[in-house]
Amino acid sequence: MTDRTQSGGLFTFLVFIALILTLAAVLLSAYLRLESIGLGCEGWPGCFGQMPEARDHGLVPTTTAGAVHRFTASLLGLIVVAITLLALRGRRPAAVGPGVPLLIFALTVFLSVLGYSTPSPDIPAVTFGNLLGGMAMLALLWWTGQRSVESIDADDPATRALRPWALLGLLVVAVQIALGAVTSASFAGPACTALPGCSGDWVSVTNLMQGLDLFGRLGVDDQGRVITGSIQKTLHMTHRLGAVLTFLYLGWLALRALKSCKLLRNTAVAILVFLVVQALTGISAVLTELPLLLVTAHNAIAAMLLLAVVNLYHLVTPTRKTTPS
Repeated sequence: MTDRTQSGGLFTFLVFIALILTLAAVLLSAYLRLESIGLGCEGWPGCFGQMPEARDHGLVPTTTAGAVHRFTASLLGLIVVAITLLALRGRRPAAVGPGVPLLIFALTVFLSVLGYSTPSPDIPAVTFGNLLGGMAMLALLWWTGQRSVESIDADDPATRALRPWALLGLLVVAVQIALGAVTSASFAGPACTALPGCSGDWVSVTNLMQGLDLFGRLGVDDQGRVITGSIQKTLHMTHRLGAVLTFLYLGWLALRALKSCKLLRNTAVAILVFLVVQALTGISAVLTELPLLLVTAHNAIAAMLLLAVVNLYHLVTPTRKTTPS
């Protein structure tokens, strides 16, 4: 075995370890944040939306879960540095260029800075950045890992025809995850407690534009609780409508992939399974008044759905060999 092969094997191993740690960090972060703002608290829903500072409760509490999150994030940072150094020195698989590892490193630095300097969660941009940054890292690590271990020859006409639709599928799921992040960051989860619609006036372009202003502070009452209203209802229903469109498009994409090529069947089935489970967890969460573990599971399935769609795009995109520097 050559040094080149050994280095490529180490690179791939570290990428998959980083992937597992990132998934753990994303889920722990979601759990800790949701718990810190009162999801699943005693006296629900009156206790929801109270700022952690008002409850003498930090953003990353000093609990076992908080300690595990800190350790996981620290270890992940060290491994990402090692991955970046290997990539820059050319000790990576031939199908992996230095660009994606550098982007992963940049995201790690961004999330680290955001974590250390996080102000009060009444600024939605902070939560939005954490959630979306973590999901982006997951997607990039999975892409890098798959390109490291599997060479793809996607010259088949069926896979070639599917490639732009798979790329659009990535965009669709990314937008839906972003809408979920906005909904969470704006404390809009409990804004609509009925299915399929939402009571009150929520159909408003003005509300939507105001809700998408992530850098404005949320209003807080004298007890330190976030003031919610029609803007949160609009954001919540926008997320629901996005979920319907995502379900329809990814369902169609998976069925087309299922019929087009044997290579894509497992991934297509995975997309269909995650779509159904995600829909069921979302509906169940609303009907059962947003229990903490179920909402965290909703985040987990969203991450798995994202990885499945990334995998589909990987399978329909030919591998390009790069020359190590």
